[in-house]
Amino acid sequence: MTNNIDMFNEIDTEIDPTTDPRFDTEGARWWRAPCVVTDDLVVSGDLHHDPARGLAQLREWTDAGVTGIIDCRGEWSDKRMVQAAEPDIIYYEHGTHDAGGSQDREWYRAGYDYFKHAKRMDPEGKVMVHCHMGINRAPSLAFYILIREGHTPAEALTLIRDARPIAACYYAESAWETYAEDERLSDGERMQGEVAIMMFFDEREIDLRRVIHEVRVVEHS
Repeated sequence: MTNNIDMFNEIDTEIDPTTDPRFDTEGARWWRAPCVVTDDLVVSGDLHHDPARGLAQLREWTDAGVTGIIDCRGEWSDKRMVQAAEPDIIYYEHGTHDAGGSQDREWYRAGYDYFKHAKRMDPEGKVMVHCHMGINRAPSLAFYILIREGHTPAEALTLIRDARPIAACYYAESAWETYAEDERLSDGERMQGEVAIMMFFDEREIDLRRVIHEVRVVEHS
């Protein structure tokens, strides 16, 4: 797997470089860090709301080979800014909620179609999948993409979590349900995947409230 440190600066320029302990947290360090999951797929939080900082992030993305962006936020879009600064980037507005529970099956399917379209347009390029914090929505779509690309649930979750330690990916079960329907899996095969997901979450549990709080501290500081 590509080394994230070699390709990206993992610490967002927003973070105060002093010793303030509020910023010495996983949430602070990883929020806007672009994380290379595979040679084709990158996951992150969103671009900074400050135009100069947002454009600096975008340049990091393009310098690292990102040629397509799937924006999973329903609450905001940076399409105008991105297209004005980098007109060659394909930007997919693919917003959804982040209210817990599950995601709609068609949202996963359309997201995978966007991924495949971006790869057809530039087979050597990387696709950035992001939401606001890069904790649930974007990682869960990345999970669906990976299982559609042939990875097992455990493999996909491991790739995502190893690349991005704050990726809770708590919509993974609905992604698996969608995949099971897509592939017409048997009840046994469906259950096997569900068990693998539950076992992964048990073994590599994330304190979701803590991580979100850590991001909020940076966001509102």
